[in-house]
Amino acid sequence: MNRQPLNDGRYDSVSEFIAAANGGPANKANQPYVDAMTNDVRTGWYGAGCATGKDVDAKVMTGWQEGRAKVDAFLTKLESIELAPRDLRRRLTKTDFGDHLNIGDVYAGRFQTAWTKATRRSSQGPQKVDLVANMICEGGDDSEVLFWRGAAAVALSDKLEAAGYMVRLVVGFGDIGDDISCRVTVKNYDMPLDLLTASSIIMPGFFRAIGHRWIAAHATHKRGGIGISVGKCLYEKDEIYLSHEIRDEASAKATVEKTIRKIDGRTEAA
Repeated sequence: MNRQPLNDGRYDSVSEFIAAANGGPANKANQPYVDAMTNDVRTGWYGAGCATGKDVDAKVMTGWQEGRAKVDAFLTKLESIELAPRDLRRRLTKTDFGDHLNIGDVYAGRFQTAWTKATRRSSQGPQKVDLVANMICEGGDDSEVLFWRGAAAVALSDKLEAAGYMVRLVVGFGDIGDDISCRVTVKNYDMPLDLLTASSIIMPGFFRAIGHRWIAAHATHKRGGIGISVGKCLYEKDEIYLSHEIRDEASAKATVEKTIRKIDGRTEAA
């Protein structure tokens, strides 16, 4: 297996990431940790009804339908939150000089608006937006924390694409000491957000099982334990980073609203 560096792992798909996590440890001394994140029963910790890492693998690859239904219910609560559509069609604009003169406005003395001309609302193509969901939390946190973080990312992707934006959605995790970073693209700009990719980001066990197993598989040194210090993955300029500000449905909704307002403001200023 062509191993990626522990401090900068990057994968173009969920299946590619899972294959890397299942490739066996770079240091044989870490095999117990790989096994633990695959076979040990941790009911409740992984969420989504999963007891083991194997359960998480299966549900990620086949699609977590109950979780997707929960996200759909969340989306209905966001129906009043909309972005202004990005429309490139020409619109008629009233001006003091243009292509066509309205003689009625002239007779009425409305010289500032007597002319109309066709203008574009925007001269740019669809704007690209990069979302990164930091899918890691403290070991003692309820698995719902990670679900709602993923749900906020899925909801934002849905809202943005409905408004004509091109969205890339990445999940990541990292160590606070900057010696671990991994990014997994679950949706690129030209891809739909289907059930499989949505399930991978809203599954609490995505990091808790597969992420830990990836760390154990890629560490070349003998690890003293399975846990890490909660941090962030490497992220790029202008990426919208969803992290520890999201812990439940209320904070997920607040983050979606705040992010949409920010993007709308950026659009108006462009």
